[in-house]
Amino acid sequence: MTGVVVVTVVLFSLLIGGADYALGYAVKPIYVQNTNNSTTSSPAEPASTATPSASASATPSASPSASASS
Repeated sequence: MTGVVVVTVVLFSLLIGGADYALGYAVKPIYVQNTNNSTTSSPAEPASTATPSASASATPSASPSASASS
């Protein structure tokens, strides 16, 4: 019974390790491509300097408090 457990652990570790290596190899070009594109792209434009204005709907309205009738 112990041999079955050891073989199962070894097989699953090989399976998971192989899948991890294959996925890392497949995904690597995506990250290399994104890194190259980000270094050669133009700089971002500065944000606009528009000033925010307050509207009537943005102000909190006074709500009546619950009255306790004893």
